[in-house]
Amino acid sequence: MDITVVESSAPGVPLVQLRGEIDLHTCPELRAALQRLMEEGKFRIVLNMSEVPYLDSAALGVLVDAVRRARENNGGLYLAQVMTFVRRAFEITRLIRIFPVYDTIDEAVAAALASGTAGKAVSGSEANPAAA
Repeated sequence: MDITVVESSAPGVPLVQLRGEIDLHTCPELRAALQRLMEEGKFRIVLNMSEVPYLDSAALGVLVDAVRRARENNGGLYLAQVMTFVRRAFEITRLIRIFPVYDTIDEAVAAALASGTAGKAVSGSEANPAAA
């Protein structure tokens, strides 16, 4: 797995670009990247999932821990461009209720910036009714 953290189009909202499978062996990298951002005071984080074909329960656990910490600090994790298999994992585990999922990075960044929506779970079809 490859993790690249860049500044999104909005200052203060980091964009974490993930590439590859996230599983028991690679999720410590994800945990470390998210912890580092939160230690810097960045609690509204967009994850670009467009190149993540697979994640397992260990990866889901890392994301749940991270979203919990982010929400404790009035933030959240915002998932963008989630691949079908990965989205299905969120749906089966019902974690789709916890994680906002957006069709585009721009939508996820806008949601992260919007007041009153930090951590509010919105599925892609709710975030973008035209996509339904």
